[in-house]
Amino acid sequence: MSIKTLIIFVTVYKEESISEAAKKLSISQPAVSQAIRELEHEYSIRLFERAGRGIQKTSAARHLYEFASHITSLYQEMDLEFKKKDQTTPLRIGFSTTIAACLMPDIIHCFTGNNLVPAPYISVDTSDRIENEILENKLDLALTEGISKSDKILTEPFAKEQLILVCSPSHPFARMQKITLEDLREERFLLRKKGSQTRKLAESAFHLHDLILRPVLESTSNEAIIWGVHSNLGIAILPERQVSGYLEKGTLIALPLQGIELKREYQIIYHQNKYLNPEMLRFMELVKSESEKPLSKR
Repeated sequence: MSIKTLIIFVTVYKEESISEAAKKLSISQPAVSQAIRELEHEYSIRLFERAGRGIQKTSAARHLYEFASHITSLYQEMDLEFKKKDQTTPLRIGFSTTIAACLMPDIIHCFTGNNLVPAPYISVDTSDRIENEILENKLDLALTEGISKSDKILTEPFAKEQLILVCSPSHPFARMQKITLEDLREERFLLRKKGSQTRKLAESAFHLHDLILRPVLESTSNEAIIWGVHSNLGIAILPERQVSGYLEKGTLIALPLQGIELKREYQIIYHQNKYLNPEMLRFMELVKSESEKPLSKR
């Protein structure tokens, strides 16, 4: 089995068509079919089933794709690395939505500030989707929160984050010396969409105390939630880094919640087979040093 065979398989998998894969690779359809047969014979599996005029992926194909997509991407990355001449390939960096809002501008500015490296490609999405891009080698590394679901991903913690309960200065809670869990039972919450690590952590922590969070607003954006809190639509649980400026100005109020603590860990993630080149290592060190700066100096 050759790398070319795997490239053909990956292309067929993505295109879901023998003919379209042949066009994309500029080879004949019989050559594509032969490569698929070789793989099926090699592993004694069935990769595709005929479905009308097209083909349908089998569970074996989906499993093989997890490996093949990463292997072929690494090969193409290696090929580009050793064929280029005095060129620096931009890093491909992922950020979870929350970390992008809190840390990304400062980190990217510091990383590209001397103009010695090209601006990186950046993907901002939920931690789960960013993790999938790492697994498919669409990203070199990423900054996420929460626990990785894949044993193929390595993690390096770089910061801890406090989540805090906030309200508008005009909210009745703003004048209270302490807030108990019982006070929150009928309260209106503004939450991130399901799938967000911030929401998962908050819901899990409150569930341990038999308290269910009932959102009146859900958003993929922390900024939209901050706007909702400003407008006194309800209260929210948000990262301290993101709301520190609002707290200093007094436009948001941090509530002294009793009986529960909300903390999480931010981490750098990358595939276990990823070659960490000097630029990646420099970026990782920069992330760690930037995250250690006090919030007031950001």
